[in-house]
Amino acid sequence: MLVKDVIYILCFFIFTVSILNLIYSIKNKNKNSSKYIILLSIIFILYSIIDVLILPNILDLDVGFELLLFYGILIIAGVLFIISIIVVSTKIKKLNTIEKTLKPNIVFTFFVLLPILMFCFSYFREMYYINNSKLILICSSGDGFNEKDYGYAISNDYSKTISVGADFRGYAMERHLPSSFHELKYTWRTDKIEITDDNITIFRNDKIIYKIDVAKQISYCKVEEVFYKQ
Repeated sequence: MLVKDVIYILCFFIFTVSILNLIYSIKNKNKNSSKYIILLSIIFILYSIIDVLILPNILDLDVGFELLLFYGILIIAGVLFIISIIVVSTKIKKLNTIEKTLKPNIVFTFFVLLPILMFCFSYFREMYYINNSKLILICSSGDGFNEKDYGYAISNDYSKTISVGADFRGYAMERHLPSSFHELKYTWRTDKIEITDDNITIFRNDKIIYKIDVAKQISYCKVEEVFYKQ
């Protein structure tokens, strides 16, 4: 799963947790559990900010106007978390039951760690393919406001779609790459790419300037930028 997809999935996960958290805060009669509800609410408000405001920017993910929908979802989630904090804070002084069980701790740990694990798995997976590839192609599809940017990390053994660094036709892709990569400065005026079942060949002024044998063919794409290892 791409990092970009995980960002979107986490939005729905955070929203779902906000609803469950509010329901539990209303039903809760345990003073010890109240502390977990407040702490979980604060952590997930921070997760919301990181998920849609920070990660897409620092990872240069191509996110379009659909992100406005997720902004709205997470704003509602943030309001629900705040309501949960208010509900629990008003009830906590009246609660006498201090039942210390493992269940709240386990549930809290699960909800806090799951988003981190989901993101880390997708991020390190993409970075593994990027760091171990020999060729990075940044491609685009559509036009104008409908344009979507994405990338391929390609080696002799695999061709994997990537989302990290693909934003704005890969203008910042270089900062996500090892120093062993070189930018080709691909341009349609002089360059063209040939994709077959066995290899990918890049021509400049009808002369081969780069060729790689591949085990898996990629779909033809409108190439915007090329990075390669010599």
